[in-house]
Amino acid sequence: MSELQMMKKQLEATGLYNVKNDSVILAELSAYAEALDICFDALHELERECFVSTAEDYGLSIRESMLTRNFTGAALTQRRNAVIKAMSVCTEDYTLSGMEKVRDSFNLHGNFTFDSTNIKTVFNCTDTLSAAKRALLTKQMGEFMPFWADFEIRQS
Repeated sequence: MSELQMMKKQLEATGLYNVKNDSVILAELSAYAEALDICFDALHELERECFVSTAEDYGLSIRESMLTRNFTGAALTQRRNAVIKAMSVCTEDYTLSGMEKVRDSFNLHGNFTFDSTNIKTVFNCTDTLSAAKRALLTKQMGEFMPFWADFEIRQS
């Protein structure tokens, strides 16, 4: 129901108003309704963009920028899932599952192994990585590494 119809219904329900098609009050209500429709449309958009699971535009772009992720051309579902995974990493996630969350937040595929000879965790990536994405992933994965171990990305 439009704002005009809702206002008309509420006024007529009082019994004090008879809003007819050619009345001055209908013209006034129409003007109010046009402005209210614009406001409510903006509010509905803002409400949608506030939540990752419903965001479609700037709500995702702002979060991706904050997380240093760029998923230009990726499907909306992929973008949402990546943002949710990146934002779900917390201090209790300094484990393999935490590293997998970070990997998933980049929409990457591959597995982790530990090279005990060289004391490093290795991510065997099956996707193509740009130099910028590789550097960012290495930096963020480094936060999971103990001071005595290194991290390396290998393309498979």
